[in-house]
Amino acid sequence: MTTIKVPKAVRDRLHRLAAADGLTLAQEIEKLIDQHAPPPKPTVGGFRSGRPLSAEEIDAELAEGFGA
Repeated sequence: MTTIKVPKAVRDRLHRLAAADGLTLAQEIEKLIDQHAPPPKPTVGGFRSGRPLSAEEIDAELAEGFGA
């Protein structure tokens, strides 16, 4: 949990938005952040070749990423 200090006017506005959406204050803040700065896509653990790969090609791609 983190405490965020904002002016009273901003706090009141957030409370009104949350109430209007039927959300908690934390949910409303998360919703607003996601609308303006969506979470980044993971950069580790994924690979797209653009075409099907053979087992040998997959092994070669994996070997480049390990033990380096």
